[in-house]
Amino acid sequence: MKNPILAILVLGFTAVSASCSGDGSRGNGSGGTQAGGTTGPGGTTAVGGATGSGGQPGTGGEGATGGRTGSGGTTTTGGQTGSGGTTATGGGAGQTGSGGTTGSGGTTATGGGAGRTGSGGTTGSGGVTPTGGAGTTVTGGSFGRDAGPDVPGATGGVGTGGSSGTGGGGGTGSGGSANGGSGGGTAGGSGTGTPSPSTGCGKTPTLTSGSRTLSSRSFMLRIPSNYDNNHPYPLVFAFHWNGGTMGDIDGGGSSGYTWSYYGLREQADNSTNSKMIFVAPQGNGNGWANSGGQDLTFVDDMLKQIEGDLCVDTTRVFSMGFSYGGGMSYAIACARAKVFRAVAVYSGAQLSGCDGGNDPIAYIGIHGVSDTTCAISGGRSLRDKFVKNNTCTAQSPPEPSAGSGKHTCTSYTGCSSGHPVRWCAFDGGHTPGNVDGGGDDGAKTWTKGEVWQFFTQF
Repeated sequence: MKNPILAILVLGFTAVSASCSGDGSRGNGSGGTQAGGTTGPGGTTAVGGATGSGGQPGTGGEGATGGRTGSGGTTTTGGQTGSGGTTATGGGAGQTGSGGTTGSGGTTATGGGAGRTGSGGTTGSGGVTPTGGAGTTVTGGSFGRDAGPDVPGATGGVGTGGSSGTGGGGGTGSGGSANGGSGGGTAGGSGTGTPSPSTGCGKTPTLTSGSRTLSSRSFMLRIPSNYDNNHPYPLVFAFHWNGGTMGDIDGGGSSGYTWSYYGLREQADNSTNSKMIFVAPQGNGNGWANSGGQDLTFVDDMLKQIEGDLCVDTTRVFSMGFSYGGGMSYAIACARAKVFRAVAVYSGAQLSGCDGGNDPIAYIGIHGVSDTTCAISGGRSLRDKFVKNNTCTAQSPPEPSAGSGKHTCTSYTGCSSGHPVRWCAFDGGHTPGNVDGGGDDGAKTWTKGEVWQFFTQF
């Protein structure tokens, strides 16, 4: 280990579960050590049906004698199509649903949320299957940026909008391998879709990069150079480990800028189309006990301030963290799955609670097979909650043996649209910056590339 930032052993913070012994975090070039968690869902999508244009009921609807016609044509709420209308129920991969043609009798889809992508590949007029990404692509453009937080469906179905993103990498395949290990290839790179601008878009910002204070709590903020107040940026929250600080996340420890925000900041700054806004909150007592939900409230307050002042794509808000910071990201997955798009949990355990925990959310977990601080069995449990929530096909993904010097990443199959689950196990202990062959180094680690690919598929 050449990165001794925080050789701090903290025995006994209140929220440590039995699965994470003592959580003795140690900083290093890759960021220290700590215990972690996961998050909740992306957006559900409405399936096909479009509202009719009023008028008479269709032949498949209620009969003439019972079909409530009138000059405006009361549509049935069962989603029955008119005489000319056939609802597109899903469309094959890459097939646009064209909103489900409606007949003259018009129908209303009772479950459709406006602007939702069709879950099977059908969207409102114009949905396209994403074409990027290695491995098996998910049909239906489910990873477009508009497949965001759930919006309660309203009677009246989706209109002609709701098109899915045209890029967005799709799900990861199961045929690739990571450093010779079995499992899926990495997810596809930056997708394109329709962002959802925050209220701060178009405003002259008052927030600047650097240390900020909000309601007696502190956080670090990094805004891209040449910031454009009309361009909605993804927003990434990065949580420190037990005994760590927001400065450790922002500065990158002894690895410096290349490991800032677990290595994502450099990749974002060097990208053409994936610039990001980064936030590193400071935990009370340098941890994330989340007593009484206070840390979730802090996250809510930061989101409100940042989205109100800066131009943020509200469908692409992410959380990541190592050890205790992973536990906080897991708590966000459980309680804020309708707000956050995806989470990355490094060597995590359930340390910050799991309020709710029933909604789907895109999830990537990374864990060492020889972790004696937060055992990998705990990391598997966090992962499996979202394998279930995301309706993925259950499996026991391959993991490298101790002493192999390898890592293995696997993408689950069968997951609900827009909610992939990826699991990376490595030969090593409690670290976020593992290097194949041994040790950890923020400049050389493979983990930052994995998380970058996972986040930028959306």
